[in-house]
Amino acid sequence: MSLIVGILLTCVAGLAGTLLCPDDRGGRAKLPLLAALLSGGLAWHAPARAGEVLRGPAQVIDGETLRVGAHQISLFGIAAPEADATCSNAQDQPYPCGRAAALALAARIGSAPIACEPHGDGADGTGLALCRVGDADLGAWMVAQGFAVPDRAATLDYTKAAERAWARRQGLWSGVFQDLTERRTRKPTAVPDRTAIQAWSE
Repeated sequence: MSLIVGILLTCVAGLAGTLLCPDDRGGRAKLPLLAALLSGGLAWHAPARAGEVLRGPAQVIDGETLRVGAHQISLFGIAAPEADATCSNAQDQPYPCGRAAALALAARIGSAPIACEPHGDGADGTGLALCRVGDADLGAWMVAQGFAVPDRAATLDYTKAAERAWARRQGLWSGVFQDLTERRTRKPTAVPDRTAIQAWSE
């Protein structure tokens, strides 16, 4: 949609430049190209609006954050470790869980194009979106593999997937990690247990 808006604004800017800025040698505009490029660039970088589906290749920033074209978005309904986060495994040894989550998401997407439907903005101002590869919900996949947990403040849709990941001790659930949904306040958590999973469905 932003591409279409960019084309329309380019045409309008070119016409306005021709009418408002003629030169002395036959009525041609001095700056229509500059105006067209400026307006087109602004339209291309405009933020995604509700209902506008973003499509294309994705660049993975961390286990929940992607860049699609000019848009940086976070996967709706989940919380994953930040890129530089460290967790502990079953032997209480540290490992780069943030990097593991990002690599898992990148491997799941591969070179396939994704489609993201905006779902508002997160607390940090980053746009939230429900993103899919084909029919597969990337947020649901990350939770099911244990690389992310549900954000119950946003949705309860991923609770069952988290329960299965916990039961199988997959990904983060194989060791100890900080409560990802509370990471902005940096509250530590105890070893993940069934109580934490049950709390998400309340």
